[in-house]
Amino acid sequence: MTQSWTETTAPKSNGDNREIVRSKWNKEGKYMKRLVGGVRHRYVYWITTKEGKRMPIECLSFDMKESSFSDALKDPIKELPDEVFGGERPKPSFAYVCNTINRDEGEGNEFMELCDLKKTIYDSLIDFAKDPEYGNPADIENGYDVNIIKKKTGPLPQNVKYEVRPRPAKRPLSEHERSLELYDLDKLIKRPTYEEQKKWLLENTHFYEGEAGAEMRPETAEDL
Repeated sequence: MTQSWTETTAPKSNGDNREIVRSKWNKEGKYMKRLVGGVRHRYVYWITTKEGKRMPIECLSFDMKESSFSDALKDPIKELPDEVFGGERPKPSFAYVCNTINRDEGEGNEFMELCDLKKTIYDSLIDFAKDPEYGNPADIENGYDVNIIKKKTGPLPQNVKYEVRPRPAKRPLSEHERSLELYDLDKLIKRPTYEEQKKWLLENTHFYEGEAGAEMRPETAEDL
């Protein structure tokens, strides 16, 4: 479920067959974006499949409507014993996503992209959206562009920081920008049921193998 930028709060696959173009933050510098539509709230676990691939799966104990974690929501990952993770239980990672128009190629060359938000970028966008002086950055008529600045702060890959600078002038979307098709976030990023996710984990990971998970493992995948 997406939410308006003015209604969202800081957090306490696939019905779209287009090729997905995602935002890239590969180098230092300035990236000019225009937010469009709402934002989809989600947290994910990064887990390793039987083939050794790292995959994100939805954190089902994260309540998207409330933007907070809830012990009342069933979560297969939380049910597994620590031993199946080799002593390091995965923690859910921030994975909010939205549509943005990329304006780095100049006027007339704008294109739609799927933007995986960084936590610091998201928090800054919320501050501006809540400020009456700026308002909703995704408004079709009265929205505004934002420059996102990436800066290195040290030698390691994680030594970076992001700064959000809203453009001072509000401007309506151009005719070309209005014609760009948004990614349907609710169809593109489907939230599985508890049963669907548990079945997927059983079939695609080693979590239910061995003595550590024996008592939790159903006889067959169809029993889920």
